Amino acid sequence: MRLLICFGLLTVLTMSPLSPASARTQSLAEVANEILETLQSFYPVLSTRMGIHAYDHRFTDYSKKSVDQVLDKLSGYEKKLYKYKAADLPLYDRINYRLLKSNVDMAILDLKRIKWHRKSPELYARELVDGIYFLMMFNDAPLEQRLVSIINRMESVPAYIATARKNLRKPPPVYIEAAAQTLESGILLYKDVAAELSNKFPGRADELSRVSTRAREAMNDFAAFLGNIEPGNEKDFAIGKDNFDYRLKHEYFLEYDSDSLLKLGEALFASADSTYREYLQYVEDNQNGTDSVFVPANFTKQDILDYYNWEVEQLKIFVEENDIVTVPEDIAPLLVIETPPFLRTMVSGIAYEPPGPFNAAQPGYFYVRPIPDDLDRPQLEARYRYVHRRGFKGAVVHEAYPGHHLQMQLAAAHRDPVRKWQLNPMIIEGWGLYCEEMMYEQGLYGHEDAAKWLDVLDGIRFRAARIVADVKLHTGRFTYDECVRWMTEALDFVTNSDLEFIRVEVRRYTTTPTYQMSYLIGKLEIIQLLEAASEREGQAFDLRSFHDILLAEGAIAPALMWEIMDL
Repeated sequence: MRLLICFGLLTVLTMSPLSPASARTQSLAEVANEILETLQSFYPVLSTRMGIHAYDHRFTDYSKKSVDQVLDKLSGYEKKLYKYKAADLPLYDRINYRLLKSNVDMAILDLKRIKWHRKSPELYARELVDGIYFLMMFNDAPLEQRLVSIINRMESVPAYIATARKNLRKPPPVYIEAAAQTLESGILLYKDVAAELSNKFPGRADELSRVSTRAREAMNDFAAFLGNIEPGNEKDFAIGKDNFDYRLKHEYFLEYDSDSLLKLGEALFASADSTYREYLQYVEDNQNGTDSVFVPANFTKQDILDYYNWEVEQLKIFVEENDIVTVPEDIAPLLVIETPPFLRTMVSGIAYEPPGPFNAAQPGYFYVRPIPDDLDRPQLEARYRYVHRRGFKGAVVHEAYPGHHLQMQLAAAHRDPVRKWQLNPMIIEGWGLYCEEMMYEQGLYGHEDAAKWLDVLDGIRFRAARIVADVKLHTGRFTYDECVRWMTEALDFVTNSDLEFIRVEVRRYTTTPTYQMSYLIGKLEIIQLLEAASEREGQAFDLRSFHDILLAEGAIAPALMWEIMDL
């Protein structure tokens, strides 16, 4: 920044085999069902992304009446949950209570205190893209059935944008810029989707043309509106220290505030930067040249894509054979594909798109940079050498095995909808980053691979810089331009492409407070858990068992695992 039908939630919640069937826990299950249904109904595009399809036909209603109504419901849930605060609940239900309270707290924070719908045109632009994208990408239902929802969503775009125009007041300049780029991608998406569906369903071609054209015209008008809107202060994207601290406590269950996090981030960056530079000097001093590699004349684009998919399978085998984490026999495939055209302005590198945890079909998508259809000789040689040295391995570790794909598959396998609903970035991104170093230590690259270890160190350094950027941006200590300048200087980025990469990165940071810090902080949380478990169990400690327990509880904040693991 993805099919249990909603009517199945009640049965699963009230019959969860993992929760004792007492009157108190049954009542908590009923409250949980109400909370999930309210969140799913209010956030229909998020529900589509999660694999819940009862609301696929519409976008979020951010009108004042709708927001006030859902806030009233959320306030009521706060009161219902309060009686469980001091209750003597079983461990499993105690964790679920904390997750539900977190979900309610974060929704109230977003709608009542931060009020994204009042200041972020990117919120609306992103939902316009995601609302159609998720319906096209995930094929739980036949395309003919999804076609109806796609048409309904396209038809509702003008009204949705009318609400956005009514709500928005003095958005910060960086949000205007971000929304303009996302709208550009959205217009391309709607055009391409309408053309593709018209070819497959010629009987609906006129209708598709009509709703797509009206939607694209509305998006163009919205872009023009944003071009003329009075912008706010350049720091208005910041959510403020109080809200940032609130997220740390109520979303991630951390015991420190943004001031402590900033000090930690600065210390981590200084250490990571020093370690990286020292090892970089070692690598440069000990270079032995590059072995020559014979490059065949007929190496093609398809060969490269085939290699990518082969590498995914090789990493899966490595994880299984080295007892790193248990891989289910029925795990869904991961498909390596080129980034779709409409996403290329938003996804500049590689990315993983997980299936919705409630979807019946669970294939994931691993996006890679577009490959030219015809490679000239320098391109061919560079690509072949990349394949020859298996350069894709590191990306697969983070995104596929044992990273995001395996992790999200295990989270989706949980039988409890409360756990399936969670997507805490500290475990998701923390696990991905943790895997990069852990897999190196497990021998994936042989005894020593200096270049790869340098990549690992650089990844740590970059994520440490993100902590500093995250805190300073959202506590008002950095403007957007100041953050871009600091990151380019701190990370020694000098080329135009480097600068553009950082500008896009920081623009995203302004819309996702606390997400950036979750990578390295999440990794450190996992390491602390591992060290505590290893110390307690001594020689009996088993890495695979630790990983299995960590990933079996769903995508929940690592801080909750201390209680679950009884550490």
